[in-house]
Amino acid sequence: MKPGLKHFFDSMEAYLAGPPGAEGLSKLSASHPGWDVAPERMALYGQFVRGHVRSTLEKLFPLTRKAVTPAAWDALVEGYTRTRPARHYELNRLGEGFPPFVADGTQAQGLPPFLPALARFEWADFAVFASEEVIPERVTQLTPNPTLAVLEQPYRLCAFVRTRDGAPPAEGDELALLWRHPEALVTYYMAATPPALLVLKMAVEGLSEEAVAQATGMAAPDVHAEVVRFAKDGLVLRPVE
Repeated sequence: MKPGLKHFFDSMEAYLAGPPGAEGLSKLSASHPGWDVAPERMALYGQFVRGHVRSTLEKLFPLTRKAVTPAAWDALVEGYTRTRPARHYELNRLGEGFPPFVADGTQAQGLPPFLPALARFEWADFAVFASEEVIPERVTQLTPNPTLAVLEQPYRLCAFVRTRDGAPPAEGDELALLWRHPEALVTYYMAATPPALLVLKMAVEGLSEEAVAQATGMAAPDVHAEVVRFAKDGLVLRPVE
């Protein structure tokens, strides 16, 4: 980045994170001698940026927003806007730092203890959906879905997100699996189960159905049925028969 452009972004970051009104504009003008900036235009720019941050966070974290009071959400958005300026050209990427920001302030702000895990889950949901990993159309052996993300969390969030019944998520360790379905192109998620982990192990280690049946004592048709089931859900990719 050229020095002049870097200076511009640094000064705008200080402006957006600094005091509103005339004081902030005065400091911005001082960092750019010769600027003749109408205060109304700069105020509009600040509102424009803040509006984009708010709308993007509300799109990416609807359940996190719903889990707190409107005042608490406003405080989170404003605090995040001031301390985590958006730098990426793709607006959705500004949400990447929101879960750790929520985690840092949960105790001090008296927020629900499950909020950091929920924000992390919602970001993973989007990140999997937007993953640039290429899902091959055909494979020659059982293969894990390359968009798969694994989250260890202290709450049963998969059931909470699926039901959305207003009750807080139950406490309890959960290993959540999230992946983008190859055909539906949406994020699928589930709490890991022994059959799902077994099929993933087969895909990662290249184990045959026959070898797994012998090693586990499962009936061969049952092993095959689990492979077919999770391949249909897109958790693993299976060769065309």
